[in-house]
Amino acid sequence: MSPVLLRLVTMLRLLAFMVLIYAGLAWIVERRSQNPQSKVRAFFRLLISPVVRLVARFLPPGTAYVRVLAVTTGVVAAVWVALVILDEVLGRMQ
Repeated sequence: MSPVLLRLVTMLRLLAFMVLIYAGLAWIVERRSQNPQSKVRAFFRLLISPVVRLVARFLPPGTAYVRVLAVTTGVVAAVWVALVILDEVLGRMQ
């Protein structure tokens, strides 16, 4: 296998892990924050919004934002696991 491909998969794996952490933190903040005007809540909504919008397209309209965050976290976790497996397989092929 090409070392460039292995590096690309490794970088995507790291990126997916970072998004997973941010999605999990956003879900926790969204559930625990009592103040709808919270700056922490707004920060995490802004940070994770590109991924949430992608996942929300596949959910029924009117789905609660906390539910969308939970589904987003699950999807990102599945992508991360798939990239970990792909990284291991490509690493063993070298």
